[in-house]
Amino acid sequence: MKKAVVIILALLLCLSLASCAVPTEEKGSAADMPEHKIGVIVYNTGDEEVIGFREYLQGYIENNFEMVKFVYSESISSKEEELDFIQKACDDGVEGFMSFLTYDLKAEVTLCEKNRAYYLLASGTVSGEDFDAVADNPWFLGMFGPGQPFEFQAGADMARFFIKEKVGNRFFILSGGASLGNEMHYQRTLGILDTLSNTYGIAFPITRAELAAADHPITVGNERVTVTISPGYITFENYLADAKEAFAAGSYDAVLSVLPPEDMLQTIGKTPLGVVDSYNTRNLQLFTDGTLQFVVGKYSSVCGPAFALMLNAVTGYAEDFRDNGKAIKVTQGFWVSDNRDDYTEKYALSSSVAKNAYNFDDLSAVIRIYNPNANLNELVALAEACSFRAVQARRGE
Repeated sequence: MKKAVVIILALLLCLSLASCAVPTEEKGSAADMPEHKIGVIVYNTGDEEVIGFREYLQGYIENNFEMVKFVYSESISSKEEELDFIQKACDDGVEGFMSFLTYDLKAEVTLCEKNRAYYLLASGTVSGEDFDAVADNPWFLGMFGPGQPFEFQAGADMARFFIKEKVGNRFFILSGGASLGNEMHYQRTLGILDTLSNTYGIAFPITRAELAAADHPITVGNERVTVTISPGYITFENYLADAKEAFAAGSYDAVLSVLPPEDMLQTIGKTPLGVVDSYNTRNLQLFTDGTLQFVVGKYSSVCGPAFALMLNAVTGYAEDFRDNGKAIKVTQGFWVSDNRDDYTEKYALSSSVAKNAYNFDDLSAVIRIYNPNANLNELVALAEACSFRAVQARRGE
């Protein structure tokens, strides 16, 4: 019965994709504008979060903003691959990039400047130093995402959930790219460690910052709490093999993952699992079958306001959407679910294109070609009204 509910819900969402286009008469004269190509840079085309963003951008945005064409990268796993995609896309007429990753922000923005193309972190987090290094560059539009405090809070909330549930005191942490310069994964891991350390009153043998950035599996703790940290992107075989070996070597009461643990699921088995990820179909299935107990994550249409900023830029209004001449930094927090019913309710609103969190009316109100009075303050306010309650209010629920 549970599986049937999941399948029916997924089918309904797919059907909504086919019927979501706004009638042409509601789109105004902007529909007659020349095409604008926008590049989208992603880390893994098979990742559920990436798929969700793509369904929203290509399944909803392209259908309703007909002058827009998204040009997607393949899976990007290095600085060189990202720069190569940027250059080839620019050669093909791409005017700006919505990126969901960054390896070297300064190098990426510099290349875009050379090609007179805009660069925007559509959903992510970088250090303050990296952001400030390019904030004055007019070709860097800014960053949308949780930012360091919310990334840290995501890890802390996940740890607190399992502590409250009294699952035990042996924790296995998948720290993802924390050791590889991924600021999001680093802050999430740091939040987990900080919460465990404070709750159990333990001083780890090395600092929490050093533990979070560990580049090899490491186990620390005492009789009060034991923590194993396994780093790396587990879509790569070498990191996956290390994680499986580290997990098999111990006995754990909970797994806390700062990235989707898809390739580890069979190894994890029935051990209680929490993840910082996104509201997607796969996690709905995992909640339904009892594999997953906690999710803190983004939802697919949260990138809508970032798209609005990019469209303003490529249509000639970039200067009007800067903060005193600097790139903008917009904070968008996560949604949290600790049971299947709550997850299902939020997932439906996050993924239903017929009634989603950021629709055509929301976005066109902050895009200058549709609304001559659109301004930066209203765009930022819309982006930051991303909580579940704010979305419910906007959709009249």
